[in-house]
Amino acid sequence: MHLQEAVGDLGAGVVEALYRSVECLKTQDKALAADIIAGDRIINQQRRLLEQECLVTLAAYKPAGTDLRAVGACMELASELERIGDYAADVARIIERDVQEPLPTEPVTAILELAKDAIDMLEQTLAAFVGNGSEATLRAAVEKESQVDREEDEFIAQVLERMRADAAFAATGTYLLWIVHNYERVADRATNVAERAIYVVSGYTPDLD
Repeated sequence: MHLQEAVGDLGAGVVEALYRSVECLKTQDKALAADIIAGDRIINQQRRLLEQECLVTLAAYKPAGTDLRAVGACMELASELERIGDYAADVARIIERDVQEPLPTEPVTAILELAKDAIDMLEQTLAAFVGNGSEATLRAAVEKESQVDREEDEFIAQVLERMRADAAFAATGTYLLWIVHNYERVADRATNVAERAIYVVSGYTPDLD
């Protein structure tokens, strides 16, 4: 279906923005951060165009059954993907606006590992959706969701402990917590994408959280 391919195109732009935000976190390059923020407008525009295509398809072809579920899912996924793109832009805004000194290497490395898991989930889920993958394939794509949650919980505990021990670390710790939460939300929304994709192929919506 053309709409699924359009979701794939939007998703590819979002994934690229996430990878660029990871590079931005590594380098704390404010020029790159500004470029990511500017690029978020393109993702927003793609979302609006995709939603319009979905509405035209509904009006012109009056799909039913699996086709109707697919169109509805594409509309919802447009919104989910646009929001995931916002997370990349939010990380860039923190780097551009708030971070004035280099972030410490150890917590940044931990965030990068979590971000990789979350982005992997999203990429695999999108590939399965665009390729009409099975329910089993979609479930497998997001099986790291609980692992990402554990990684975030452990990270938060470590950062809070350091913040309590060192008042001067409070601002830096706060930025790190904001950043890691953005990437954890990528995993959450990748799970939402998988749920909607399973609905298309099976006719029911599972709870994968």
